[in-house]
Amino acid sequence: MINRRNISVISLAVLATIYAFQATASTKCDLCGNEISGTYYQISDGRIFCNNCWTSNKICDLCGQLTRTVINSDGHDYCSSCYAKLERCTLCGNVISGSYVRYPAVNLVVCDRCERERPRCDKCGVPMVSESRLGTALLCDRCARDMEFCHSCGEPLLKDYSFFEGNELIKFCFQCTGKYPKCGDCGAPSGPFGTKLDDGRYLCPDCRKIAYFEPEHVLPIKTRVEKFLSTIMGISMRHKLSISLERKSFLETKAKNIHGDLNGLFYRNGDKYYVYVLYGLREKDLLSVLAHELTHAWQAENCSENLPLEDVEGFAQWVAFKTLNHHNYSEFAQLMLETDNIYSRGLRNMLSIEKTKDTKGVFDYIKRKL
Repeated sequence: MINRRNISVISLAVLATIYAFQATASTKCDLCGNEISGTYYQISDGRIFCNNCWTSNKICDLCGQLTRTVINSDGHDYCSSCYAKLERCTLCGNVISGSYVRYPAVNLVVCDRCERERPRCDKCGVPMVSESRLGTALLCDRCARDMEFCHSCGEPLLKDYSFFEGNELIKFCFQCTGKYPKCGDCGAPSGPFGTKLDDGRYLCPDCRKIAYFEPEHVLPIKTRVEKFLSTIMGISMRHKLSISLERKSFLETKAKNIHGDLNGLFYRNGDKYYVYVLYGLREKDLLSVLAHELTHAWQAENCSENLPLEDVEGFAQWVAFKTLNHHNYSEFAQLMLETDNIYSRGLRNMLSIEKTKDTKGVFDYIKRKL
């Protein structure tokens, strides 16, 4: 006669039915391997356990198996095998038994507690395993490793940034862009180490290092421009030109509020021709300005005074555009096309004429009589 009791055990993953038997023959415990005398227990998969093993060990809440080695985590009992398979929080390493957040892009699984309490990266906003401080920013290791910095103040670029003259390699934070006067040459913020010139303009340290302030240093650039204009473009002048470096206020006074690129100015007084150039410009600025203003001098000798202003300025920009490309400043030349004013519109018109009628067609167009 078999005496048995029906016992139900409910775990996280298994509903196991256990039967208690009174041993009537030699039976071995599946856990300790000893022969059983007296009461033993059998679970639904057929395995049996002696009374000692059953009462001194625990059932894994995940697989429902009796185990000698029990690991308790957050109030649950696990065998070592199931515990090893449990998902853990990347930050604290604890088994996740409740809600959690997954960050797939950075392969993070974060328990609810770490999600609430851990410091977050100032750039990506993800809770941090470890952290680095760069300037005033607290960053995760990944962001710290890949961080870019403001070229002006040196602080990490946490959000949006600006760049100038099409150069995305040199970036500026919005704080510096709004705080410092812009550089008169490149337009970027002049920064904490910028230079204020005596005519009120500012230069950033990068432009200040390569700017020209002395007439004798500009003369070789003028010679290169004149050579290009005469030998490549077929532009030469009968009048002798006086060229000088001047302050911004001087150019503004001479311009008398009429149109003009105040980096330079062609000025005619009767039969005398002058070209005034702003001091403190870079080589590429000087190449462009000198080519533009020398072309105006050529126009004074060869073109009608009744030409539309857009054609006058557009042709001078076209010559400056070709001068920059010839001297390996093609990226700077492209910036001349990105604005919307009489200079860029006129330049685009000249390039359109050149595309259909070649260089001669541009000269024929600008020398037409109205």
